[in-house]
Amino acid sequence: MLKYAPVVIVTLFWGMSFVATKFVVSVFPPFPAALYRFIIALLVLFPFTKNKKIKDINAFWAGFWGITMYFVFENTALVYTNPTNAAVIVSSAPILYVLFTHLVHKTKTNIYHYIGSIIAFLGVALVILNGRLLELNPLGDILAFGAAFSWVAYTHYVMKMENHDGIDQIFSITFWGVVTLIPFSLFQDMTPIIETKSLIGLIYLGVICSAVGYFLWNKSIVLIGDRRTTNAIYFIPVVTIISENILIKPNLSLYNIIGVIMVIIGLYIFERGE
Repeated sequence: MLKYAPVVIVTLFWGMSFVATKFVVSVFPPFPAALYRFIIALLVLFPFTKNKKIKDINAFWAGFWGITMYFVFENTALVYTNPTNAAVIVSSAPILYVLFTHLVHKTKTNIYHYIGSIIAFLGVALVILNGRLLELNPLGDILAFGAAFSWVAYTHYVMKMENHDGIDQIFSITFWGVVTLIPFSLFQDMTPIIETKSLIGLIYLGVICSAVGYFLWNKSIVLIGDRRTTNAIYFIPVVTIISENILIKPNLSLYNIIGVIMVIIGLYIFERGE
């Protein structure tokens, strides 16, 4: 069971990251906030990196899709659609990855994989929507799908890297994420603002969620496989809901509980397929 430890830990980190992000984006514009987050991650990784293998083309594309385009799509989507829509749509990444690996990688896929994925996704939607109806916002919703596809692309390129769970590789991915984020950030106010809560949130996002988080995610891909790791995305909104109930405003509902049960059942059925 220890092999599941990295993905459990990173799911907890990323689930709680939305609470930290609320504080950060209240002070920094979205793109510079992402840029500063990954600059901090780069500085944390630098002392532990022996070989700066930044010439790896797969590291470039992993950084471009998994850092730059993911946050560009997600943050821009939130301008045109509400956070609920974005959260539900981005949570479709595991289903999209199953379909992608089936069609592109020719990975063995059966009915258990698809049924399990659909049930888990519906459970996530129930947790997030909490009894509300989904209101469509075409442009914003399409951009949110862009974020989901970006994570699929990130995992695809990570799988093509040698020793993709090594510190050197994580450093390379982060380096290219920072480089390709700069042009987007230049269009927004990049003036640093010192404010206690947002500064603590930014350090948490940079050190824990980025430097440590991406390392644990890639380590999990090695330990339990790309599909099982990607399925952890279903639990991120669940952790977020629980974190908000503990740290901000207690409001746990029956919909949340039923949704969590559906996620667990869906992933159990998926495992039957494996």
